[in-house]
Amino acid sequence: MEINLLKKQLELIIKAPVQLMSMELQEWETLARYKQHSDAFAARSVVLKDRSLWLCGIQEHMVQVLQADTSSLAESEVELIELLMAAVHGEVRLPAAAAKKDDEHLSRLLGAWIQEQLEQEEYKAAIPESVMLKTKMNGVMLPFLLSWENHPAMDISYAKLSKLLRSYFGGDVVLLPLKEEWYVLVGEKLLADLQDENDESLDTERDMLGALSQGMYELVTNEWVGGGFHLAVGDPIAPEQALVSTALLLRETLILGRIFHVAEQIHLSWELRLERLLYSIPDAQRQRFIEDIGNQVRLLQDEETLTTLDTFFQLDCNVSETAKRLYIHRNTLLYRLDKFKQETGLDVRSFHDAVVVKLGMLLYKVTNRE
Repeated sequence: MEINLLKKQLELIIKAPVQLMSMELQEWETLARYKQHSDAFAARSVVLKDRSLWLCGIQEHMVQVLQADTSSLAESEVELIELLMAAVHGEVRLPAAAAKKDDEHLSRLLGAWIQEQLEQEEYKAAIPESVMLKTKMNGVMLPFLLSWENHPAMDISYAKLSKLLRSYFGGDVVLLPLKEEWYVLVGEKLLADLQDENDESLDTERDMLGALSQGMYELVTNEWVGGGFHLAVGDPIAPEQALVSTALLLRETLILGRIFHVAEQIHLSWELRLERLLYSIPDAQRQRFIEDIGNQVRLLQDEETLTTLDTFFQLDCNVSETAKRLYIHRNTLLYRLDKFKQETGLDVRSFHDAVVVKLGMLLYKVTNRE
């Protein structure tokens, strides 16, 4: 296995930094003899009082070693890591009981591989056999990405989150920890079950995904109080073909949702296509467009105007529904829209002008954030 991937996997398991270092072969042998190892792991790991060392490779008179502080881990956890290291090197096969117990570690291994592909921009990489969870990733699956603002991914218990999501979805869930988020995959069968239960109110597959996401958001929020929790959702995928590229799409969806829809916590990838396009525009061109609509930008700095226009566009430019949502009289809303027209020359009740204003608002949010 590639050393950097193994390093990241160990960091996810022990929730602490892992160092890659070199030492002379003689020094390694001395440490191994000092610890008087007599089991199958003697040549591959050395557990000292305050740290553990794992052998990765030998080159002439030097060895490569991964080192980490494992003083806070239970003895059984250290032994399990040693067993995994031996399995990586092909020295032992994981027994059935250990394999079942090792679900979390296998998920972390696949999560570390995905993170590595994202960092290397290898978005179409095929999943290696060594990290493929074949029994759980068959067929089409529903992808979600979970992120906490005040809870790094490593601070969230895999066992607790897995149990919570299984109870909600009613079956096995593939839960993959990335560097800062949790990547969740669920079987597509759930959509069919949900459609049977709600065949009148949920018209499309995306409507059902939105409903699933809302329930999932409420459940997870109730378990982890404090700090903003965000959830990104994508269209169903075949994991073997789109696992990494979908992780990238969902990560971008989280970023765009936080920039353009700050009051929302659930971000649907298919509803952010315009935002994704505008976010890719070079800074110079963004600035040129904003300068062209300078008076509009000045008005967007007024919170009441920005909220009014945001709500108006969100409700498909429906005057009556917008007035209800804002708890104002219909005439009050019309007055605000007329005032905006007088000061900018743009009537948001006209399709062309509404498009211009909408683009200006989105670009304003990007530049204002930056």
